[in-house]
Amino acid sequence: MKKFNLLLFLIFHLQFLVIFAQTTEIDSLENLIQLHIEKDTVRINLLNDFAWATMKTDQKKCIRYAEEALELADMHNFKKGKALSSYMLAYCHFLGFDYKKSLDYYKRSLDSYEVLGNKHRVAACLNNIGIIYENQGNYPLALEYYQKSCKIYEEAGYMKEASTCLLNIGIIYEIQGNFPSSLEYYQKSLKINEEIYDKPEASICLLSIGLIYATQGNYSLSLEYIQKALKISEETGDKQQIANCLNCIGIIYDEQANYELALTYYQKSLKITEETGFKQGEAYCFNNIGEIYKKQKNYSSALTYYLLSLKICEEIRDERGMAVAMNNIGTIYYHQANFDLALDYYQKALKISEEINDMLIISDSYANLGSFFLARFNFKKALNYTQKSLVIAKEYELINDQKRIYLLLSEIYTATKKYKNALENYILYKEFNDSIFNEKNIKKITGLEYQYEFEKEKQVIELEQQKKDAITAEKSKRQKTISIASILGFILVTSLGLVVLRNFIQKRKANLILEMQKLQIEETNEELIVQKEEILNFAFELEIANKTKDKFFSIIAHDLKSPISALMSFSDLLLKKHTTYDIEKRETYIKIINDSSIKTLKLLDNLLTWAQSQTGVINFTPEIIDISERITEIVSLFEESAENKKIKLILNAEKDLSVEADKNMIDTVIRNLISNAIKFTPKNGDITVRSQTIRDEKNQKFAEISVKDTGVGIPHEIQTKLFNITDNFTTKGTEQESGTGLGLILCKEFIEKHSGEIWFESEVEKGSKFIFRIPMYN
Repeated sequence: MKKFNLLLFLIFHLQFLVIFAQTTEIDSLENLIQLHIEKDTVRINLLNDFAWATMKTDQKKCIRYAEEALELADMHNFKKGKALSSYMLAYCHFLGFDYKKSLDYYKRSLDSYEVLGNKHRVAACLNNIGIIYENQGNYPLALEYYQKSCKIYEEAGYMKEASTCLLNIGIIYEIQGNFPSSLEYYQKSLKINEEIYDKPEASICLLSIGLIYATQGNYSLSLEYIQKALKISEETGDKQQIANCLNCIGIIYDEQANYELALTYYQKSLKITEETGFKQGEAYCFNNIGEIYKKQKNYSSALTYYLLSLKICEEIRDERGMAVAMNNIGTIYYHQANFDLALDYYQKALKISEEINDMLIISDSYANLGSFFLARFNFKKALNYTQKSLVIAKEYELINDQKRIYLLLSEIYTATKKYKNALENYILYKEFNDSIFNEKNIKKITGLEYQYEFEKEKQVIELEQQKKDAITAEKSKRQKTISIASILGFILVTSLGLVVLRNFIQKRKANLILEMQKLQIEETNEELIVQKEEILNFAFELEIANKTKDKFFSIIAHDLKSPISALMSFSDLLLKKHTTYDIEKRETYIKIINDSSIKTLKLLDNLLTWAQSQTGVINFTPEIIDISERITEIVSLFEESAENKKIKLILNAEKDLSVEADKNMIDTVIRNLISNAIKFTPKNGDITVRSQTIRDEKNQKFAEISVKDTGVGIPHEIQTKLFNITDNFTTKGTEQESGTGLGLILCKEFIEKHSGEIWFESEVEKGSKFIFRIPMYN
């Protein structure tokens, strides 16, 4: 069984933002959170800042504070706060291997950042979603999200992040066994990192390329790239990457049967992973040490290390690591002749590798089952599984797997007395084996190793000598500088002073002239700007006045005409024919005349009020009033109108809502809203009038009044016209009640005089809700 493919965790820390925060900064933020207890956007930002600072160091705290921030952000619909808290929760749950929650939070964060138009964070979310799908074995989806992320980063010019996506794409292709494509993307990523001088990521790219060559059996080229990666990691002090490089060097010596040197590198790597708490690396080191003991036929020690590796992989839910460890444990039981346990572990490994679609491990699992059934004399199954393994190994150019498979096929054909096939496969095995273990290759590997160690020592010596030479040169240079400076200093300073003085005088004259010209131009520009603004304002006011005039004449021509015509027609009939009409008919006509008079009076009242507001005649006289009392009184005036239409009028008023307002204006607003609700609500409907106290984001208190009905609702095409004087339209009520369209315009003007706001919510056939709020009296 091959060693672990370290590439799958080498870049784990690279995918996400690395957070560094000083302890003092964290303590300071925590103190601010305790002091600021108001549940507003300030607290949301403080909670998110604290969660951000602890995201890498203390995931439990990060989750607790980010969850509170998300809850408050949802309550205030604070999209920026929601996006960031969701992003941090996703990151922490990923570190805890809870991919389901992590995926959910990343998608929520992605939605918010798309609305905010933050391309950088959109791409980051896409990349991290790809990582989750990769860890779940869904490589097609992972590849899709990586490519989307890479495209956004490249278009926006974020080349560092684009290089990470390219690396991730390379990983997917490597897992799928598409090594040419994988190598192409690793080299693209390496090129970017070398251009932007990003040494840590360049090291990861070099190690990734080295692993590609190792997988294909080109150990000399592999070691060359891995040693470059190790050198960079030692320069940058990246201990986790140093551990990765040491492990990979151990793998190469292991494959070359230099077990003593391989074990030395594995143990060096294990020591670093234990010191840094790098669990995945620790599991892989245990596995690789187990490989050494297995090859030395120390099966008991090998089994111990394999089980340690499996235990860690199960704890951190590393399915790929579990499959590798199970294959190796199965092999140990096979060598110990415990065939039932061997078959059980082989089948478990195959099942997991097929679930995550890891072709490398699937190929290895088939080969293991082939070996197993050969030992059990079930040649048919042995040949079937081995040939399946060979198909994958050829397709994905797995040189080491092909070498092993050809030897296994040779043994199967020998056992079934097909000697010609056996010989052909043995010859192929030898060809692959010789291509790996040729003398030239081994010498080059050893030479590179010694060259690397020699260069390290040479570099240290050269650095020390450079320091000594620099000190000596600095002393000599300083003495010469002092001597020359004492001779030339006076001359230089005097000459320079004269030049500077002359330039200063000339420059000062020029600046004065330019400053005067600049002031004249600025004054002229300011006058022109003021004149332009005055003309535009006058034109706008003239347009509004013209439209207001048109609206006024339209109402007089149309809305006043109908009720007055009704008054004239029916009064004329009564005057001429009242003696011929019975009592019931006279009462009907009198009621029509009465209704028309009331409508005409209401219309004239609204017209007068509106005309006064337009001309500035109407007085604005605010006083301290209890708005809930005003609502209660006005609602009682409409009870009869509501009862006539069998409408249930509900009052839900909060007590003691004191505001500083013009009583008449507020009464007009409430009357208009309730009257409209009755007008557009059919029989047996409901109208709810509510008053309550609310606070805005700045913690300022407002009185909020709403009138909600279960009426016909407002069509979408009319909604934009409701508060606009320039759009002349009226709508009939459920029983053909008429109107002017002035009521809501008056409401808007009166509420704005109180520094308030008015708006509505409506859905056709379900009803409408009109709301206004004004500041409460402090």
